[in-house]
Order: sequence, then structure tokens, then C-alpha cells
Amino acid sequence: MFGSKDTTPEKAPTSFNNQQTSVIPKKTSDASKKSSSTTLIAKDTEIFGDIKFAGNLEIEGHVVGNLVANPGSDASVRVLENGRIEGDVNVPNTTINGLVKGNVHSSSLELAAKARIEGNVHYQSIEMIKGSQVNGSLVFSDKASSSKSNNKKSS
Repeated sequence: MFGSKDTTPEKAPTSFNNQQTSVIPKKTSDASKKSSSTTLIAKDTEIFGDIKFAGNLEIEGHVVGNLVANPGSDASVRVLENGRIEGDVNVPNTTINGLVKGNVHSSSLELAAKARIEGNVHYQSIEMIKGSQVNGSLVFSDKASSSKSNNKKSS
């Protein structure tokens, strides 16, 4: 900045005109697919755009966009009591105690007492506490058997 000959300001990594992913984490090595980093979307924070992530994501604010875990990662998302998502959730480990308006795809899903989902839920393992609501279909999906059937079709 000081003493630099280039006076062109840096462009922000995202813009409101760009409909692409808002948060792109660093690539992890193949040996370490699990990330211990945690990202918090705080109360009174609004994010517009898709979020692609690894590690842990906690949402107390409002997200308008899809949540997608990096392929092969053991990512987890927690939607806290005042958290809201308007978009699809595609994360291996999901805990919801807030509002999701969209479809949820998760291997391991926990719905706490104040969870509200307005959309279809695709799961391998689910735990629902008394008081949680799903306004949509619950669809069990065994990914192992579906990948075998897809291999048979391609032969």
C-alpha cells in the first residue's frame, strides 16, 4: 500500500452481480479431508448467495442460497434456533433447530425441538425430537445401493 506504484484498488472477491459461491474455502489435502475450522454466521447477519464449505458451519443469521459441502469432506452445519436458510442444504452432517425453506440432503440429520423444514428431507440416518416439523416428504436414501444400481445402468 505505502510506496506502491500501483494505485488500482483491489476488487472484492465477490459481488452482488456474481451469482456464484460466496465462500470458497482453501483446498484440503487428500490425507486430511476433515477440517476442524468453524465458520459462524452471526445473528443479524444476512448472506445472499450459495455457500460451499468444509469444516463446521453454524448459522444464527439468515442465508438466502444453497449450502453445499465440499465433495469428500466430513462437513457439518448447525442451524441454531434463530437461524434461517432459504435454499437447499446438501451437507453430510446436519443439525437443525431453526427454519429451512428448501430441500435437505444429509447422511446424518438431527432435528431439534424447534426445527422447521419446508421441503423434502433425504437422509440415511435421522433423529427427530418432539416438536420438530417437516412440511414435505421424508425420503430414506441408501447411497451405497443407489450407486450400485447406477453402475448397472451404465454397463
